Amino acid sequence: MGHLSVKKGNMGFEDGPLTLAMKRGGIFLFNEADLCSPATLAGLNTILDGSPLCIAENGGELVTPDPMFRFIITANSNGGTDETGLYQGVMRLNLAFMDRFMLVRMDYPAPEVERAILNRMFPAIPAEIIENMVEFANDVRKQFMGNSFAHDALDVTLSTRTLIRWAELTIAFQPLAKQGISPVRYAMDRALGFRASASSRAALVEMVRRYFPQNADMAENS
Repeated sequence: MGHLSVKKGNMGFEDGPLTLAMKRGGIFLFNEADLCSPATLAGLNTILDGSPLCIAENGGELVTPDPMFRFIITANSNGGTDETGLYQGVMRLNLAFMDRFMLVRMDYPAPEVERAILNRMFPAIPAEIIENMVEFANDVRKQFMGNSFAHDALDVTLSTRTLIRWAELTIAFQPLAKQGISPVRYAMDRALGFRASASSRAALVEMVRRYFPQNADMAENS
């Protein structure tokens, strides 16, 4: 909501992001909301119903929300906690709080979008290698999301953020090609494999070998 601060020797109240969004009709994005205490979030219910925000620290100022004000939360769950145990700290949100939202499930970007991102950010990587990277990423995601409770399921997944890190490391590890080490495979292990269990890491190593045979590595074609 805001805080008190000193301005030119005088104590004054500085509006926080929520207060500013309400006043100006902006979008307030509450990231990782399911890591917050449900009791704390319940204090936002009146604001979400359209009521004014009372700021006691600023003399009881009432901030009436602009008609264009929007409140958005993002989370790694649907509000019903995380049953996989992969997102530690995620809590079950209060049903009354969740009832004030429309739930939208966001999937990974389309393959053509991720290819465009990598092609733009890493022009030094051949297009066919980038295409294989994106296909590999989607293969990992399918195994993670579709078989999360199977004994042979992967216990890690590959986000767009990890995909970008993989590409960055592939370029950084290019000198390893002179030692007969595949930079693409080596980078994959560092970008994702080290975070997996022993069985999942072994599966990832085997998968990346199928997608990137030694003679198809960008380093050996360069």
